[in-house]
Amino acid sequence: MEVKRTHIDSTDRAFTDTMHIEFLDSNKYVMRKAGGFIYKGKYSQDGNELEMGLFNPILIEKKFGKLLMKDDSSYYFFMADTSKLVIGNKEIKNGQIVEPILPVNSIDQMIGHWSVYRRTSKAAMNEVDYTRVIKMIDITGGSSDGKLGYLYAAKDPDGAPSWSIKSFSAGLLECVGKDNRSFTVIKCQDKEMVLQEDDMTYYFKEFK
Repeated sequence: MEVKRTHIDSTDRAFTDTMHIEFLDSNKYVMRKAGGFIYKGKYSQDGNELEMGLFNPILIEKKFGKLLMKDDSSYYFFMADTSKLVIGNKEIKNGQIVEPILPVNSIDQMIGHWSVYRRTSKAAMNEVDYTRVIKMIDITGGSSDGKLGYLYAAKDPDGAPSWSIKSFSAGLLECVGKDNRSFTVIKCQDKEMVLQEDDMTYYFKEFK
């Protein structure tokens, strides 16, 4: 998969027609460009010169996971597209092992001071209600007042959260306060916590 393109003078070149090339047995190849057609055929190689139908680059460098080619106008930088690679029971994505999501069975697994670094919504949001959108969660676990933690909306001042966590069971955080809210715990591992409420998904990290 093409990851970078430069002019011949090595200055970066903007592009949207990202190339994907798959080299197969018997000198066959499949090449497609984002937003374009899929080309199939046979390639030939004479020294460092490749002939691939309409694309006939010079091979500059080839080593594990990396490929550099050029033509008269550009340098083309490729890396192995491992987005669908699975080795054993491990998924490999962008060259990194993706650990399976582990179940969250106890509030103790989530104890910490969590801040939102990203949020996504399945539905279009014309306006954001900052009195409800979550910015931070303090999960304390068991405490003398029976509360398991506190949720802060974007407009809540420090020390004045709008909700507290009443219970955690079967993957759900039940919260009370300004109103009742329920969050599904999607993930809590690798220093990241993901919660979902209706169409909104919140991504948290512990920022020290």
